[in-house]
Amino acid sequence: MRPGQFIHWQDLFVLVDDGSISLARYMPVASVMHERAKLFPQGIACFCILPPGAKPPPDDVKRFLKEQLTILAPSLSCLTYVIEGSGFKAVAARAALISMKVFASRPYPIYVETSVREGLIKVLPHLVKGTGATTDVAVLMKMISDARRAWAAAAAAAAAAAAPSVHVVGDMTVK
Repeated sequence: MRPGQFIHWQDLFVLVDDGSISLARYMPVASVMHERAKLFPQGIACFCILPPGAKPPPDDVKRFLKEQLTILAPSLSCLTYVIEGSGFKAVAARAALISMKVFASRPYPIYVETSVREGLIKVLPHLVKGTGATTDVAVLMKMISDARRAWAAAAAAAAAAAAPSVHVVGDMTVK
């Protein structure tokens, strides 16, 4: 999966962030978020998935994200973090995000969950009502898992194409 890939559907914006997204890549992601916010004046729901092994972003990215969350604050209906995985790193990430939730004064609710399903249950009440938006968690989970599976397949194919081909002919290796 390429860092910084995202899904947007109606007023739901889903980003998978493993901590390796560069500032240069985050800028167009933020631009799309701003465009989505213009389409949904009641606000967009930002749903950030931190996969197992995710690490904190570099300081320049942290500053940029803080700035963007401040700018987008009036346009966010909620912010949800899903920390996948277990172990010390996942617990530390949850603790850091929960403390942000407790100590940051934001005009939107912040949720910190351990599964996409639980995160979506929290997000559903914030999504557009009466405009064809789904209220079915299973539909949203399928959309997210299908996209992640497609990203993983594309990344695997790109890695395979980029890998040097090695052929062994008798005692000789041909690259």
